[in-house]
Amino acid sequence: MEMRIIVTGSQTSAIKAKRLLEKNGLIAQVVRAPKYAEGCRFGIEILLADLPHTLSLLGEARIDYTEIIKTK
Repeated sequence: MEMRIIVTGSQTSAIKAKRLLEKNGLIAQVVRAPKYAEGCRFGIEILLADLPHTLSLLGEARIDYTEIIKTK
């Protein structure tokens, strides 16, 4: 399964995003962004297949993200 991390500005935003996605039937996990990302940032890890729906939900809820990172 291919995964992606959507990097948020804070742990609080990542938790809000996780709750929103789970409420809408998607699987998400709060994770720390990889070390090559600047600072101590958090994000949500999701399935690549769920990316379009996830981005739509985050936009509607006005939850900001800074980047999308491919995971191993």
